[in-house]
Amino acid sequence: MGLVIQKYGGTSLGDVSKISHAAQRIAAADGSVAVVVSAMGGTTDAMLELARDLTDNPHARELDILLSTGEQASAAALAMALHELGVPARSFNARDGGIITDGVHGCARIVNVHPELIRECIQAGYVPVVTGFQGIAAESGELTTLSRGGSDTTAVALAAALRAEVCEIFTDVEGVFTADPRYVAEARKLSHLSYEDMAELAAGGATVLAHSSVQYAGTHRVPLHVRSSTTETTGTWVTGSRSTTPPDGERFTAVGVAHRTGQLRCRLDGVVPTALTTIAAMLADPALSVDMLDHLAADGSGHSLRFVVKATDQDQVDGVLADLRAAGAFGECHWSGPVGKVSLVGHGFCARHPQVRLLPGELATHGVTVRDMTVRTRRISITCAEYEVLNAVRRLHRMFLSADTHTDPYSHAGRSPGGTHADLSSYPGRSPRDTHAAPYSHAGQPARGTPHARAEAPAGTGEIRDTTAQGPAQPHLLESPARWSAETKGG
Repeated sequence: MGLVIQKYGGTSLGDVSKISHAAQRIAAADGSVAVVVSAMGGTTDAMLELARDLTDNPHARELDILLSTGEQASAAALAMALHELGVPARSFNARDGGIITDGVHGCARIVNVHPELIRECIQAGYVPVVTGFQGIAAESGELTTLSRGGSDTTAVALAAALRAEVCEIFTDVEGVFTADPRYVAEARKLSHLSYEDMAELAAGGATVLAHSSVQYAGTHRVPLHVRSSTTETTGTWVTGSRSTTPPDGERFTAVGVAHRTGQLRCRLDGVVPTALTTIAAMLADPALSVDMLDHLAADGSGHSLRFVVKATDQDQVDGVLADLRAAGAFGECHWSGPVGKVSLVGHGFCARHPQVRLLPGELATHGVTVRDMTVRTRRISITCAEYEVLNAVRRLHRMFLSADTHTDPYSHAGRSPGGTHADLSSYPGRSPRDTHAAPYSHAGQPARGTPHARAEAPAGTGEIRDTTAQGPAQPHLLESPARWSAETKGG
């Protein structure tokens, strides 16, 4: 068995017994293991609350230093537990581990990994325990933190740099489900997902994997195994076995439902036509959580754009919009909400499909008022009132993913890996020489300010028009989306 990267989340390191259990699992592993850890459960939130109690506007550098202490404590504690079991171990902070970022405090992106010290540690028979969620700025040398879920990204980046055989993500659930099993009793664990489908689920609100970690894994072909930290059962494999052509061509097939609350809707009026691409490019910054960007029908007051964003990112988006408005890109900005976002992920979606055209009405008969809907090949997203979100999730799951209506979208992609580990060199979609792409570098990430999509021509208020484009999943802006909206010019 080659090198395995194991990542343990906060819920898997929540107390002494859980840390000891993680150490026992590591000690029992076959072959070499390197570990990445999150802060113990609730630690990051406690640090954020402390900062808010001290100031309404915490200094970005000091906040990063404060938040980074959680992962450092976890790494040291787990290394101690391994030593207690007779397993040589050493904790690594971001500087020792060679995790290099672009230097943006609070939402840094990994741009490179220099794992020489970690590699030497492994070769000497030690288990390196590396802090997730943080890195060292390439230019200033300052400590920076990644966005939420950044420990997943750290683990994948380290797996790519060390050319690990697999990156195992240990969490408090048994894998990735067709919907959140806490709210949908019929949700089923998926044995396998492609990188693209997992990325869409993450963009839609699934929290089991950070979106950026899936992007990096897809770029560098790092196999992911999402599994429970408390059982030995096989979880969900995320690989590139179906990275090009959807099964059965463009057949309408659902994979899962994801949801997210705490969203705000923003509408820009009086948009200058020549500024559409510029606005889309600015809003495509990975540091922002912009989604469902739609070009509404032009009327007497000009063009309009509408999108949704996490409420916690409103101030950041307002800063971007202020610059655009000052440059004359648009006239007015209107915020409304909060709303919820519900997304159906799959393949072969298009606005002309009967099930898509009837979807708003079908949900309405079950008490869900669809305010906006965007359609693209791999994801259909709607907005609705927050109190209607779970009803919408359950209804979409029943419509498209119930046992009597659902077809396994990977039934033609080959078997899912079985057992604890698998020979991934022969897994569908991976040639023996395609163990990994080039060593981890900045090339796996979209540049800040680079648009994922262009603004599309007006689709006509209140109707669905099929402008869905083919192509890989995009995390924030919908590429050539078909658009349905319940609004005329209101919020």
